[in-house]
Amino acid sequence: MKEKTRVTEEEKQMIFLKFRNTELGLERIRKNLDLNDISETELVAHCEKIIEETPHENFEKVGKNYYIMSKKHKAILTINSFTMAIITAKKIIT
Repeated sequence: MKEKTRVTEEEKQMIFLKFRNTELGLERIRKNLDLNDISETELVAHCEKIIEETPHENFEKVGKNYYIMSKKHKAILTINSFTMAIITAKKIIT
């Protein structure tokens, strides 16, 4: 079983500063979060907003990935900790 670790505020800031998007990642985010009507620039800004506004207590690292669970945006972002690329996103169903 992979070890889960919480992320500190400093790690959160590092993730915010270093994260990046790939074309495939953006396609997955757009599809999974139903954000088909916004531009790529707006999509990237939305991801930035999720990372920035989510408290570090809602970040965790499991294996090689960071998971950011935003209740406010009803989304979970998955970021590869080696490449810092957003791999995918999914909706939080409430």
